[in-house]
Amino acid sequence: MLSEKRFVLESRHVKILLFSAIVLSASILGTIIVLRSRSSPEMKTGGNHFSVVWKGFKPTYSDAFPDYYVCINNLKDDSLRMYIQLKIENYENVSLYFMIDKYTEPPPGWFVGPQPFGLIKIEDPIKTFTYSNVYRTKPIGIPEGSLHESVELAVKAYLDEAYTQFYSQGNFTVKFHFIDVTSIAWTRRSCDNFDDETSQGWSGGQLHKWVYYRSWPCSWYTYYWGVSKSFDMAGKYTEAYLVAAMYGGGEISIWLDDVLTFQSDVSYAGGKWYQIAIPLPLNKVTKVSLQGGVYLDDVYVVAK
Repeated sequence: MLSEKRFVLESRHVKILLFSAIVLSASILGTIIVLRSRSSPEMKTGGNHFSVVWKGFKPTYSDAFPDYYVCINNLKDDSLRMYIQLKIENYENVSLYFMIDKYTEPPPGWFVGPQPFGLIKIEDPIKTFTYSNVYRTKPIGIPEGSLHESVELAVKAYLDEAYTQFYSQGNFTVKFHFIDVTSIAWTRRSCDNFDDETSQGWSGGQLHKWVYYRSWPCSWYTYYWGVSKSFDMAGKYTEAYLVAAMYGGGEISIWLDDVLTFQSDVSYAGGKWYQIAIPLPLNKVTKVSLQGGVYLDDVYVVAK
């Protein structure tokens, strides 16, 4: 089972002729971090005596630090704001004020800034937050097809509300994978836009015309029931991805070979197009099932 986080970003929907563009913003999913003491902590500032343990995401958990996948094509914003929902479990023996900040300088194009989250008491040690003071300038294009970058973040703890009495910190790495489906580096294994008024191999759902689409005039109507299609990724590839646009709201779920591999733990507003990007297993046929949107359009499967 794959054990990565995936971005779900709202994308630009441009209609033709008399229709205006609908501009949207970005949104992200959730994770959990746990603080565990390396030794009995003392009441003094400084030091890295607790460690950060990553506990993964819905539907399952993994100790691996997270990976995020972002397709850069057809997005509204030139600056991508990364909404990272996380849960902090404080198992130190003292109530602490927490913030997330950069641990090292990020790669070029990134801004990573501090964001305080407030007090987590030892009597109530679990709180959920969204870290959003992190941005990436959207690449104009990626000739190689994919760009892989890492951002080092720190969980910092303080004894006081003013965040002046530093207590301790732990760090973790978040990996980002940016995909440009227009790059000639990719072999395009599939491109489904339903404009020939057929299912193009998808099971479930039905054809929809004229109103909701990413490419005129058709999309595939799923109405949350879910749709599926198998993709053969046999070949000497090192990377393969599925990128799809889904219109609607609620939670988005993805199954690979009927195994629930990804499920968002936040709900998305209706009436918008969302763009998802997921890695696909290599050297095998994989059945991909999507659920959570109302309409599906512009599905790309690329490999290199």
